[in-house]
Amino acid sequence: MMKRSLGFFLAALVLFASCNKDEEPMPQQSEKPALPPEASMAPDMSMFEEEGDEGARVTAATNWAYAAINVGVYSSILYTHLVVPITAFKATIGTEAAFDEDTGLWVWEKAFDVEGHGAYDIRLTANVQGENVNWMGYISGEGIVDNFVWFTGTSNMTGEAGYWELYESPESASVWLSNSWGYDQETGNGATTFTVEKDGENLGSSITYRIDDSKEMDRAVVINNTDLDSEIFVNWSKASKFGQVKSETYFESDAYFCWDANLQNTSCE
Repeated sequence: MMKRSLGFFLAALVLFASCNKDEEPMPQQSEKPALPPEASMAPDMSMFEEEGDEGARVTAATNWAYAAINVGVYSSILYTHLVVPITAFKATIGTEAAFDEDTGLWVWEKAFDVEGHGAYDIRLTANVQGENVNWMGYISGEGIVDNFVWFTGTSNMTGEAGYWELYESPESASVWLSNSWGYDQETGNGATTFTVEKDGENLGSSITYRIDDSKEMDRAVVINNTDLDSEIFVNWSKASKFGQVKSETYFESDAYFCWDANLQNTSCE
């Protein structure tokens, strides 16, 4: 009789545990966060690529060329060395997110190609924690890389402020660039500051990219070179291409030096 009672008790215990397991609540669907803007990771610096390679810019020896050489240090890191994660993030913009009930994450997925590098897939996840969102960019490429976290970040729910960290490569998984950014959702105006984290002569140097559509020169960068202890200020019109540059170290003057719509030197009015 004792054995039979014990058997009934154990059976009931197993059934109770099974029911509890089946009734475990699934992760509650959070509000979908807004993707950060493209400029938060991939600012448009194409203005300084129009005259070809760096050698051509050095030969040109114009005010625009001096600006282009210095901006080119950072655009090269972003669009040459880190072109895969940068392209991956840009690929997610405009795609629809799905909520993964198993993980409680919002997920953006997209296939994309990088010229000269091959075909890849991006799986961008967003983990909503109160008013903050933690982002992780998993990138895969057949025979190239498998589910490597190439960038991480944090933002607010509206995608108007946050920071990113971009890792060098699957072979060297250390942070190359970090940044902080803030953009107005309605106007698109704002700024991103990239800081070099990789060891070398540029360690600690930074570039701030700014959009302000209320100004005639609606784009600007400020470059801080730690190795030279210098600052370079560049302003330009995205549509008309004229602009100006200031560097006390290079020009031995605190004045701006200008270029026209054809990228040729001109007087500053």
